[in-house]
Amino acid sequence: MTDSSLIANNSLKNQRQALRHQRRLKAWQGVWRFVALCGMTGGLVVSVNLPHWLIEEESQIEILGNERLHPEQIHQMLEIPYPQLIWKLPIHHLTEKLQSQPPLETVYITRKLLPVQVQVMVRERKPVAEVAIEGKAGFVDASGVWIPKTFYQADAEVKPSVQLKALGFNQKNLSYWQTIYPLILSSPVKIKTIDWRDPSNLILHTALGKVHFGTYLGTDKFAEQLTALGKLSPLTSKVKAQRIIYIDLSNTDEPSVHLKDIPDKTSN
Repeated sequence: MTDSSLIANNSLKNQRQALRHQRRLKAWQGVWRFVALCGMTGGLVVSVNLPHWLIEEESQIEILGNERLHPEQIHQMLEIPYPQLIWKLPIHHLTEKLQSQPPLETVYITRKLLPVQVQVMVRERKPVAEVAIEGKAGFVDASGVWIPKTFYQADAEVKPSVQLKALGFNQKNLSYWQTIYPLILSSPVKIKTIDWRDPSNLILHTALGKVHFGTYLGTDKFAEQLTALGKLSPLTSKVKAQRIIYIDLSNTDEPSVHLKDIPDKTSN
């Protein structure tokens, strides 16, 4: 065997040994990476389950944005069992639960880690009228959502902000509210009460007195009747309000005013 052959064989042998060494090194690196990953995972699992990540009482649930509802009412709506790991709180489910409550319009819930607490930001619906449905007292907002009165405590600042009252409403005519209410707001004559107890005759109690509108025929007709009512505003300068029994606007082409008779002063 020549010297060149020996050199070639030694070179191949060294290369094989180097490759085996690299494979063993990579194998050990893989083992150590796996061990390190398991350690980190285990540490993370232990860490997230430590007591300092617990929601243990209501004081860790911060309620923001409420105006008429008491924070305790919102806590009761949440129904969170304590203690509860902050990571396991079903935020989406809790948000949907609160938004299904009539007094609440929007809800945002977020987790906070330092300190550990849950922040509940709510926006309440604003009652704009007193409305009883099927004998149950309540309120309605501008979009037509009915809110039972039982949600509000006696000292809640609801009634002072509500100057409109509605009688005889049911789910059918309540569905008209979203389109009727803006017309009421823009009425040239102030409206105090909407009386729908007689389905064939919508009656409004206004600054001019009672006004009969007849059967409700849609927002276009209702808007036309309110415009006609505005044209009758000078009426009180000619006729005392006490004499007006009611104004009939069921036919806007022929409005009429029903008056009390003037007592005959010559009679006994």
